[in-house]
Amino acid sequence: MAYRLRYDREFMRQLEALPGDVRGIVRREVRKLAEQPRSPRAKELEDHPGYYRLWLPRDHRLVWEVLEEEQVVDLLFVGPKLPDLYKRLGLGRKAR
Repeated sequence: MAYRLRYDREFMRQLEALPGDVRGIVRREVRKLAEQPRSPRAKELEDHPGYYRLWLPRDHRLVWEVLEEEQVVDLLFVGPKLPDLYKRLGLGRKAR
């Protein structure tokens, strides 16, 4: 069963700002997420079940959430890996 892809204008702005080669890779990877939202190349974020990240060329990242009950892949971020990226997304590591 295919998942619905969900994104906002900010995600589209981030996508359009990518270098052409990276943008093409992201578009292919995003299409694949509709069929397989837990890519074998992706890593689930520690302490945040259902949130995944994928490393992309030139130190870029794609971050998304899988909403299983709704059959939705919520695309959250695509762009250069910033030092505080996950904290900005509210997905920072929890204090132990």
